[in-house]
Amino acid sequence: MKQFAFTLEKVLRFKQETLDLLKNELEQLRYRQREIERSIENVDDEFRRYDRALAEKMQSGMDARVVAVYKRYFGELNRQGRQLQDQREKAAAAVAAKRGEIVRMNSDISGLERVRDKQLRAYLEKDRKEQERFIEEFVGRAVPARSSPAG
Repeated sequence: MKQFAFTLEKVLRFKQETLDLLKNELEQLRYRQREIERSIENVDDEFRRYDRALAEKMQSGMDARVVAVYKRYFGELNRQGRQLQDQREKAAAAVAAKRGEIVRMNSDISGLERVRDKQLRAYLEKDRKEQERFIEEFVGRAVPARSSPAG
């Protein structure tokens, strides 16, 4: 009997390769998400550092123009922080969407694997029946040859 061949093997392989690509894309998105988190932490750290510096300088007395420069810089840091927060939200949405794609692809693959397993079971059952039929025919031809010495 010929070797088992799953009729949708190429489709299954394509979906598995696509799943691998989706997982790589997800990892890249997660990496980007971590970078954004680090940037947010850096902006927050910088804000705290300059805020402490401003507080120390104000205790010893400070020109109003220098305070205005600090305030403008704090405004810029706040703007950067808001932009990074927006990027974080978009990155989280992209990660969630990619996870959804991966779940759907896993579902497709498992469906194809169930079909493959069903086809394999049918193939093995057919093969077993053909082997039984062959054995019966072989035994059936061999039995009359033995009974001739009694005659």
